[in-house]
Amino acid sequence: MQNMKKLPQKYLVKGIKDNQHIQITLFATSYENAKELSLHKHNIYPIEIKALSGFEFLHLQMLQLDSKITKQDISALFLQISIMLCASLPILEVIQVCAKNTKKIALKRILLEIAYRLNLGQKLSVAFKEHKHIFGDMTWSMLALGEKSGELGEIFKMLSAHLAREHKNKSKVKRALFYPLLVLISIIGAFVGIVMFVLPEFLVMFEELSVNLPIYTRILIYMQSFFEHFGLIFILGLLFMAFGSQKLYKHSLDFKHKIHTLILHLPFVGEIIKLNFFYQYTFTLFLQLKSATPLDLALSLSNNALSNLALKAQFNKVLEYVKNGKSLSLALIQEEMLDEISLALLAAGEQSGKLPEMLEVCAKRFEEIAQEKIDFLISLIEPILSLCMGMLLLFLALGVFVPMWDMSAHAMSA
Repeated sequence: MQNMKKLPQKYLVKGIKDNQHIQITLFATSYENAKELSLHKHNIYPIEIKALSGFEFLHLQMLQLDSKITKQDISALFLQISIMLCASLPILEVIQVCAKNTKKIALKRILLEIAYRLNLGQKLSVAFKEHKHIFGDMTWSMLALGEKSGELGEIFKMLSAHLAREHKNKSKVKRALFYPLLVLISIIGAFVGIVMFVLPEFLVMFEELSVNLPIYTRILIYMQSFFEHFGLIFILGLLFMAFGSQKLYKHSLDFKHKIHTLILHLPFVGEIIKLNFFYQYTFTLFLQLKSATPLDLALSLSNNALSNLALKAQFNKVLEYVKNGKSLSLALIQEEMLDEISLALLAAGEQSGKLPEMLEVCAKRFEEIAQEKIDFLISLIEPILSLCMGMLLLFLALGVFVPMWDMSAHAMSA
């Protein structure tokens, strides 16, 4: 019995790898074996090793399944940080408290890593920049501004409100889309089913009676023939295009730039996206000029906060014009950025020495216009989808029933 090998057990290992806090689970026969595997197999310097019972392991797996970080999670986190910073708590302590209290494993890991970097003496903005794929470019850029102005609490509060507003707008659109999309998908499914399985039965009857088929029916026949012979190839082609586009988007800056340009030119939606970026740009610029940041540096930081490459390229040209001695309003006119009212406000602000105040006015204006357009778009979604459903049903009815009416008329005349 003493010579029997000990069965492996699941261990939770918390440690440091490449100057980052990391947490893994592994199978090991003992505490020492878990430590050895961590060091030599996973290159992790272990800080804490804990044997997991079956229930603890299952609970950990369930937590990891629920570890996707949403904008709502980040908004709530930033609001907590803002409240604690406004209560004069040190930033390191604030991050540690948030890491301890969050139930999301992925977010906990990120916060622990940020705390670790702060302990090493890194700036908060630099620590957040390491996770810009989670928090976005705007976050670290705004935090850099907050560090300079000493208003980190207000910056986190503003970022929380911004993310909460984004989440609210997305929720509105999802609610408006849910029922009409569900009905539309059902009708499309029924349409495909009728075209593929019901229409062929009618075609046999139409051919036997030599019925003259109208254009609607002929289109349905072409569709049925196409999907019967090339349906699988068509679907596989779409999947291949989607997968290839996703890979290109991740690895090709040129392709990404073209997609971002295309997004800005989408009917109606592109205008809303552009207005949101204009709000972000002018508001970030306002905060930086308010804290006495030089204009060229403020413009550079505002540009870095933008995630759309097409707009970023245009605003970078604006920065070059300003560096060469042009005023901001003239540089924006040169690049045909912003609308005439905003440009007039900025020109007036430059002449009166109140550019930050005018930037704040422009930012609020962009925010209000974007919100109005979003509300209008939401009000249009249901009627547009209902119209599409009606047209689809009408087309199907004309394609199937018109030949039947012709057939009845032919029979009566005979």
